[in-house]
Amino acid sequence: GIMNIMLVSVTERTREIGIMKAIGAEDREIKLIFFFEAAVIGACGGLIGVLAGWGMTGLANRLAYRFVLKPQAASYIDFFSLPPWLSASAIAFALTVSILAALYPAARAARIDPVRALRHD
Repeated sequence: GIMNIMLVSVTERTREIGIMKAIGAEDREIKLIFFFEAAVIGACGGLIGVLAGWGMTGLANRLAYRFVLKPQAASYIDFFSLPPWLSASAIAFALTVSILAALYPAARAARIDPVRALRHD
């Protein structure tokens, strides 16, 4: 999905890439733009996933207490938990996958010919 979004982004910004290259942008700089965009998408996706996981864990703990422990007059305990290292690893994994998915679109953007890009609609 991230690669698809990045390829569409390259296609939509072909003219902008041509202008950047015409005024002297290097291929490395254009690649960095797309890697940074992919990293932001991956980090946001990972963060949203971790927040959803924390929310589901909290909901599962409350439901487990209400339907399992409370009828037996037991005290509240956490059945489920997400350790901080797992949350950080999930965000790092999402970031890594998104940057790897941006390799081809970034290379494609860097190969765009400025003359053809400026003629592009």
